[in-house]
Amino acid sequence: MLIADMIHSCSNAHVAEAAVSCIGGSFAERVCARANQYGLSVGRFVSAIVRDFARRASDEMLSALSKKVAGADQPLLRGLIHVVEPALEEGALFFNDEEAALTPELLQGGAFYNGAGRMQ
Repeated sequence: MLIADMIHSCSNAHVAEAAVSCIGGSFAERVCARANQYGLSVGRFVSAIVRDFARRASDEMLSALSKKVAGADQPLLRGLIHVVEPALEEGALFFNDEEAALTPELLQGGAFYNGAGRMQ
């Protein structure tokens, strides 16, 4: 239930940005830097990652994430860190569903990522 709440809440760009701000520290700095690289606000960047995670996560992944956040003081924020962290890796793939929804490739069943397989 906690993971579903995190996904539902942080799929909203405003909530996602507030959550990253609450986490703060080097995590927030890294998220901000990565979002800026792609010309996105922190909230839009994080909410897109969360929505993509929700689409792609298997039951096993959701269960593993639930176990990682169990007992945390702030399980929703801890879950968000675990979901966003892989997207902060250099060369990580990123799916921006708002922009991709408008591309002809998507309408034709093409790839969700740019030709280089990098964030866009």
